[in-house]
Amino acid sequence: MASFLAIDTAGPEIGVALSHNGQIFTWSDRVGRGSESALGQAVSDMLEKTDSLCGIVVSVGPGAFTSLRVGVATALGLALASDCPVLPICSLKARALGESGRVLSLLDGRKGRAYAAVFENGEPVGDAVDWAPNRAIELAGNTAFIAVGEGAQVWHDLLPDWAQIAETPTKSPVVEMLGYFDRNSEKAVAPEAVSLRYLRAPDAKLPKGAPQQGA
Repeated sequence: MASFLAIDTAGPEIGVALSHNGQIFTWSDRVGRGSESALGQAVSDMLEKTDSLCGIVVSVGPGAFTSLRVGVATALGLALASDCPVLPICSLKARALGESGRVLSLLDGRKGRAYAAVFENGEPVGDAVDWAPNRAIELAGNTAFIAVGEGAQVWHDLLPDWAQIAETPTKSPVVEMLGYFDRNSEKAVAPEAVSLRYLRAPDAKLPKGAPQQGA
């Protein structure tokens, strides 16, 4: 049977999931530093359960710059080696997949900023933003909503009375991402068509005159 892999490194809790022979195998861990080593070992362990991959779904941002690059680079390398397509997904949308109704997806953008987007039954309502947390939370409006993502825990005290925090807001949504791939496999693309989705330019700049890379 077909095997599919999901990789998410947008937040502090990174994850990998494999769908193989009707079973789903998962791994996740809260990684402050060394995401490349932890992810590499987790992916290696997953690949021991299958002979080949038929597709990969990966979160492409927004999120932590370094971890995102590690996750996306790993996914694209595997896709090239396996000659399989990749389905990129917004990190905020990935976190909203397991919830119904109105959802505010929040990630800690550091430096007093929040990456945020509102979804209604899984579909985006407006664009993702990089705003101050209190302003980002106001995106959800004055009706009941569910807050999910690392930011829902970090800024729980800023949420209004009509907000509900998801049961496990900080978890990596890799299992839900596998389901998303199953429902949207026709949207998967060749690895070279995938790019990172940043809402903010990285702090580190390339030297003047150095070659630029897409993302």
